[in-house]
Amino acid sequence: MSYLQLQEEILDQDLCTSCGACVAVCPANIISLNDAFLPETTLDSEMISNVCVSCNLCSEICPGRETDVPASEMFLFGRTRIPEERWTGIMQKSNLVSAVDSSIRDRASAGGAATGLLVSALRSGLVDAVLVIDRDKERPWIPQAILTDDEQTIINCAQSTYCVAPNLHLLKETKYERIGIVGLACEIQAIRKIQRHPKTADLAKKIVFTIEIGCASSTKLSGTEHLIENKLNIPLEEVANVRYRDGQYPGAFTVYTKDDKSKELPFFELVKEFKKFKTFRCLSCRDWWSGIADISISDGDPNIYASSQHGDIPSRFSMVVTRTDIGQRLLELGVNSGTLVAVPEKFEPEESLGLQRKRFRSSSFAKEYPGRVPDSAVLFPDDDAEREDDEIIATMSNRIS
Repeated sequence: MSYLQLQEEILDQDLCTSCGACVAVCPANIISLNDAFLPETTLDSEMISNVCVSCNLCSEICPGRETDVPASEMFLFGRTRIPEERWTGIMQKSNLVSAVDSSIRDRASAGGAATGLLVSALRSGLVDAVLVIDRDKERPWIPQAILTDDEQTIINCAQSTYCVAPNLHLLKETKYERIGIVGLACEIQAIRKIQRHPKTADLAKKIVFTIEIGCASSTKLSGTEHLIENKLNIPLEEVANVRYRDGQYPGAFTVYTKDDKSKELPFFELVKEFKKFKTFRCLSCRDWWSGIADISISDGDPNIYASSQHGDIPSRFSMVVTRTDIGQRLLELGVNSGTLVAVPEKFEPEESLGLQRKRFRSSSFAKEYPGRVPDSAVLFPDDDAEREDDEIIATMSNRIS
């Protein structure tokens, strides 16, 4: 009943995160991803029942409804988070981090910390490949996950992609044996379930470390296409490259065309437009960070919306939180090798616009759709708080001149 259960409990309920983990763990190889980045199978119900029999791996690994964060925290830390850690998770240290090399820093969304960590890991031999988001070669406005062992490719892939982009399916059949992964909270939750499950040990042993990027919510591909076609008036067939945070920090949504020209849209305008192109699973998610990656990263500037709106140019840093020993070791590797610089700095969740948007929005969804939203890392009294998304943005971003 495995895939049928996945269909009924996840896909039919709009709870799929499009992480691709179900493809990676399916022993019968009957699951693939369609053009909408959703899992599908060509088998009918009777054939699925005959193939899957008692296998439930795809449902058990899926983070769509059950994120299993408390169990993963026990697996990693030997305890679950306390109320004071609700929005930060269990951490070792927090730092503002920036890449020393301008070729990394200038291509990044913020300080280039994630790219610097990946490059350091590859150079040191800690990993033999990393999992990052590139672009489809034929349709360059579409994100595409790749496994690569090439340093320049990693640098070229620097910068956040504000679009749903499956990645974990690539773990299924790969020559690489020691992989570093950059992902979002839901993808990290799936990875930790893989690492804890007795039937996915061969897959789990390939994963050396995980880095997660703070996520207020991802966006459907149609959102990116809307910006290109309707806001910048560029036909899709003329697109040569898309960068979501290009240029001077905090960056602008920039589309490069095949005739070597470019057009851009301020980042705060991207945020407003993208609100129309969200999935139920993203809007109902409570986890800006999962808190169970080895390292969690966000912008050093806690409100890049306001900085974009008001024309500010903050210092180019990433906020980097180390959670595990391998995470702390990786950051020290980057600093000691001269790839990164790090300055101790406390992470303040109250100042993070993305985190606060997720906090209040998910509370609203939990009340409006009881029993249908994904579970949370842990629920505390302040999770009942509700405020409208536009109100949060306005309150935290508007300034009195």
